[in-house]
Amino acid sequence: MQAPANAGRAMSEVEAPVLSLDAPVLRIALRFGAEKAAPPVNDAPAPIAPLTAEEQRAAAEAEAAEEPMLKLLPLNQQPGEIGSGVAESMKSEPKTAPRSIEPMEIPLEMPADEMAPKKLSETAPAKQLVPAEQEMPAEKAPEAPPRKKLTADQVRLRSKIHRVLDYYYKQPIDVAKENVWATMHGMLPYGVDAHVRTGGRENRSVNAIGWLCWNGKCKGYDLFYVDRGRLGARQGPGVQGHHGQFLAMLAQSYVTPSYEVRVGNEVFHISDLIEFEKETCRPASELTFKLISLAYYLPVDAQWKSDDGQTWTIERLIDEELRQPVIGAACGGTHRLMGFSYAVRKRELSGEPMDGHWERAKIFLDDYYAYTFRLQNPDGSFSTEWFEGRAAKPDLQRRLQTTGHIAEWLAYSLTDEELTAPRMQKAIDYLATILEKNPRMDWSIGPLGHGLHALAIYDQRVFDTPPGHRSAEVATKLP
Repeated sequence: MQAPANAGRAMSEVEAPVLSLDAPVLRIALRFGAEKAAPPVNDAPAPIAPLTAEEQRAAAEAEAAEEPMLKLLPLNQQPGEIGSGVAESMKSEPKTAPRSIEPMEIPLEMPADEMAPKKLSETAPAKQLVPAEQEMPAEKAPEAPPRKKLTADQVRLRSKIHRVLDYYYKQPIDVAKENVWATMHGMLPYGVDAHVRTGGRENRSVNAIGWLCWNGKCKGYDLFYVDRGRLGARQGPGVQGHHGQFLAMLAQSYVTPSYEVRVGNEVFHISDLIEFEKETCRPASELTFKLISLAYYLPVDAQWKSDDGQTWTIERLIDEELRQPVIGAACGGTHRLMGFSYAVRKRELSGEPMDGHWERAKIFLDDYYAYTFRLQNPDGSFSTEWFEGRAAKPDLQRRLQTTGHIAEWLAYSLTDEELTAPRMQKAIDYLATILEKNPRMDWSIGPLGHGLHALAIYDQRVFDTPPGHRSAEVATKLP
């Protein structure tokens, strides 16, 4: 469905104001060059991950042996192609087409009275997470400092966010019509409170996480399988779009590792899914969603072996992800940035030093915060070309896709002070406004899920609305 004509006129292309290079972007430009050649309406390159110590030594040796990496030109010499070839070397490899998956025809019987998620009291998660003889302790919420009195604009924004979240909450996914991927995205904004319709004659309303974790079919697809007694999760069309994606959504919904997973008559737990994602880590692959989920569920100093015998840590996941570009990654690279944010926050909460690849990730994020707001449009929306440069296409579907994803990452990642700054408040207000004023728009399920999730995160962090307040027994908030 196309956007209304008046909406298109109201959101026509905007003229980009003149920009100046600030310190982080200038440093990146001088040291590393551009990530992608000739980005649209952009006077500065996207951030590049800081060099490792080994790369810095190699660069120093090359500089000592040959010419400096950056030199001043004589006054009578024309500027030429300084730094040419950098953009070509940073191009991402072509993406591999996902393999098709045939849904398994397994009889599924789930009594309605058992569909409500229950917190298990007798079954403990894997030993790597908590000793078998102990219960998973609930997090004690620290005393929150007194918040500043809300301004009139903030009160209005809170009301708008609540209206939007309430409206779309009343339009649950029908699992007879939508596949697992769509159902996951419909679940994301509301977490443990999300529900779905089962379709058919009964057309029951059941908990979305309960349905997915009990391997309920979504348009004929189911997510989980059992291989030699071990739980596995499918990836491909109709199920997960990326390895670890469902576990990352569970992490963002604060689902406890002891929550039950059923495949046919076999009973597992989220802790088994965590083990599956740990064992299937591979170098030089997309580890974005594994980083989000494992950074949340595992201790910051966790170490494990994949099923091919390699040793892994959260820091190694960070290093692997920093080797891959943001531009050109899934959903413009916003999920990759979210992975770094989850890992860095976990490190900060642990009290451990922010060194090594942790420090690289933090520098990278700080540079991307500055760069992202540099590309923000005057109406509060973020670039419709993701991080390639500033753009403001009038298409509302595209605007929801890009602004929703970027605002979701920022709503989780920024400090409390930055969240209430005018530029971020304006972005959230813009996002809530287009969703409120276009209730009959046939929004794409993925972008809608991430856009609503951005509003939900902002509502939790700025206005203290508790997550999962309808189904608190499912969630255990970990550090």
